[in-house]
Amino acid sequence: MNMETYAAFVLFVIVMTGTPGAGNLTMMGIGQTTGFKSAIPFLIGATVGAVSLDTMVALGLGKIIQTSPNLATVMKVCGTCYILYLGWKLLTMRLGSHAVNRRFTFWEGVILHPLNPKSWAMALVGFTQFADPSLPLLWQVSVFVLTFMVFQVSFHSAWGLAGAAILRTLKSGAVLTGVNCVLVAVMVGATMYALFV
Repeated sequence: MNMETYAAFVLFVIVMTGTPGAGNLTMMGIGQTTGFKSAIPFLIGATVGAVSLDTMVALGLGKIIQTSPNLATVMKVCGTCYILYLGWKLLTMRLGSHAVNRRFTFWEGVILHPLNPKSWAMALVGFTQFADPSLPLLWQVSVFVLTFMVFQVSFHSAWGLAGAAILRTLKSGAVLTGVNCVLVAVMVGATMYALFV
């Protein structure tokens, strides 16, 4: 893709990765409940999952999903269940808890993006709209995946740090629990809207 197309692609990626979604809201919820440091394994896992998804979509997996209604339905059901699980886990985390068994894990991060409808939509639209069939596929996949990765890591981290700032600023457990409830409601609501509206 040329520089003009790449600039438009970067703008698309910024909007898609910077806005509220399951990854950003989960990172914020973890940050505001147990601090940013506890979110790092989840962040690393989410990065691995996003890079894997973006690579597979760019190499043709997206076309298979788009042409198979049954597979698309299975993905929707699995994605919905996982987003509901993330919401439940955020709501049941103890504020300020350092208990390791309640923390989000690397593997929960790995499956975040492959089961997240927003991630699939970003990858499918991003690659189909901005890829140039006349250019080498490997080069385009590399640019596509690395660009998404840089902004995904940056925004997930920013949301996690914002959550940690809330934890440091607000001392009321009731208010922090309320913030988590709002994050979960937005996350689940946005996912349901994306899937069924």
